[in-house]
Amino acid sequence: MVYPEYVDGQPPIISLREYDTAPWAKDTAIDRKDSKYVIVEMTNPDHIVASIPQSDYATLDEIFQSAHATHAKDLHDKK
Repeated sequence: MVYPEYVDGQPPIISLREYDTAPWAKDTAIDRKDSKYVIVEMTNPDHIVASIPQSDYATLDEIFQSAHATHAKDLHDKK
């Protein structure tokens, strides 16, 4: 898969809107590393493909908090 090129040795900044339509999105995932949201390769999560701009952090915080809450509830319900 061809990912966006790094700029000055740093991963490019890709907005959530751009990520949604990127042809390589299906091969990647959003992760949190060093208090930053990044896009990583699913087969090699150490490979950062791009960074997410801070302007999208509130949206991602909401999504991740909701997912964590749902997961915790599902675990509790299985007991």
